Parts: sequence; structure tokens; C-alpha cells
Amino acid sequence: MSTLFHTDEGVIPAVRDVNLQMERGKTLALVGESGCGKSVTALSALRLISTPPGQYSSGRILFENEDLLKVPEQAMEKIRGNEISMIFQEPMTSLNPLFTIGNQVADPIVLHQGKHPEEARELTLQALKNVGLPSPEKRIDQYPHELSGGMKQRVMIAMAVACKPKLLIADEPTTALDATVQSQILELLDSLQKETDMAILLITHNLGIVAQYADRVAVMYAGKVIEEGSVETIFESPAHPYTRGLLNSLPSDDPKKRLEAIPGSVPHPGIIPDGCAFHPRCSLVMPHCSKSLPQQFTIADSADHRTACWLYGEPVGENQ
Repeated sequence: MSTLFHTDEGVIPAVRDVNLQMERGKTLALVGESGCGKSVTALSALRLISTPPGQYSSGRILFENEDLLKVPEQAMEKIRGNEISMIFQEPMTSLNPLFTIGNQVADPIVLHQGKHPEEARELTLQALKNVGLPSPEKRIDQYPHELSGGMKQRVMIAMAVACKPKLLIADEPTTALDATVQSQILELLDSLQKETDMAILLITHNLGIVAQYADRVAVMYAGKVIEEGSVETIFESPAHPYTRGLLNSLPSDDPKKRLEAIPGSVPHPGIIPDGCAFHPRCSLVMPHCSKSLPQQFTIADSADHRTACWLYGEPVGENQ
């Protein structure tokens, strides 16, 4: 799938030929620096990109063998929040300040399950209890400004899982939360997944969270997935120089070891370099890296480990 935006500065290719596969009951972590296209990928999956200025320029979004790009908007409204739900990045701004917590959590229950308001309130109360919200009988009639950040995040999760979706997209679900609340939120998502067997797309830049909660990892850079594999494979044998750089930048137990930083920064999506987009920052760059865009190569020692790097293949027409 590719998603682009038409702007005053020209066409911006935010997501470029991203190919991801979700499995029921499993968690796929999508990682990368800010601006690499993670959130646009998530919003595209639910067709939440405004068109215009956005445009789904190519590809498909298959959900249970149905291409969501071809589904009428009315049918998509029955899928969003019901079969596919999303926890948005900022709970402080994603909740409507004009409505109570109870009204906002009950909305998808009434809309998708056709419940009577009184029954929806009971289900809402149960959903708030399930996510561990303190004093749910009191919170259900409060407004977002009366809740802490951690409470708001739990409300967002309650809204997202109220209809027991088959796929949950969690976009930075622990942003701006302290370490204790962060752990509680992630353990909550993990337990909900085990109860309902839902698939989770976890978008984060925190590799510690990935190591603990994900099954597979996809690493994005400049709108493309440049490496994908199991958590164990990626952390033990990273193939792409960018992935290695991310892992080397993690703090270690050795207080004398300096953190390694990746030189440079992610390119502007409107000015992506030719060839491999990472080549201006790569210490292992080769002449053809700046000329030819690498395809996904399968790493020899692991059938499910793939990377888009010329270290593992040669451009057509060049000598091995």
C-alpha cells in the first residue's frame, strides 16, 4: 500500500509500498523514528486519511479477504470501532471534552451492537471495570478534564475494545505516561488480547516495549518497511544498518558505555534520496546504494526474516 499527500510543496509520499500481515492473537510492532510513516500507515488501514489532500495511490488493504479500499464509506463505518479499532496517540485530545466518559464509551456499543441506552450503560460500566479504571461508577459520569492521563488512556482502550474487535491498532498507547502506568496499560492490552484472541498492531518507538510484548517487528524508515522478522531474530541478529543503529542506541547496563547515535536525521518525506533512503546516514554505504532502490531480501538463516538492504543482494546486471 502507498499513501501520498498533495500539498503546496508538491506530492509527499508518506507511505511507500508498505506490506504488512497481521495474525489473529499476535502482536506486530511497527517501529521507527518520528516522521517515518507509522501513524499514516495506521490511519490508512482504517481509511481515515482525508482525500484530498491524501490519496491511496496504489495497493490494497485486505481484511478477511475484502479490500477495504473498495468498500463503500457506509460499510466502512460498520467496520471502524467494531471489527477494527484504534487507540489514538493522544488521549488528552482524542476524547471529546463536551461529553461524559460514559457517553463516549457507549457510542460504539449503541452504534454497532444496537443496544438500548440503559443496556449500553451497563456494558460501558463493565468495560471501564475491565480496563481497571478506579471507581468506574463515579468516572462514568465525569468529563475528560476530570481524569488523569492514565485514566484517559484506559478510557480510550475501553472505547476501542468495547465491541471486541478482531484487530486493534494501538498508536503510541503509552505516550506521556509514567513508567508504572505504562506497564499497567501494556499488561492490560496483553490480557485483553489473550481473552479475545484479537490481533494488535503496536506502533511505538520504544524498543523495550517491543522486546517484552510483541511477537514480530517491522522497522520503518522514510515511509518504507526496511526490515521485518520475529522479535528474537531482530534483537539478536539485526540485518539492516538502520535497525542495528536503533538497537545500539539503547542504554546498556554498563555506565561507562557511551550511547551510539545514528548520524543525520530522517529525510523530509518530500525530499527522499534516490536509491536506499538510508544511504546518506549509513556507514556501510556502497556505490549502488545511492542509485538503486533495494527490494526485500530474505536472510538465508531465517525464512521469515527479510530486509531491504543491498548488503544481502545485488542489483540486476551487476556482478556478485
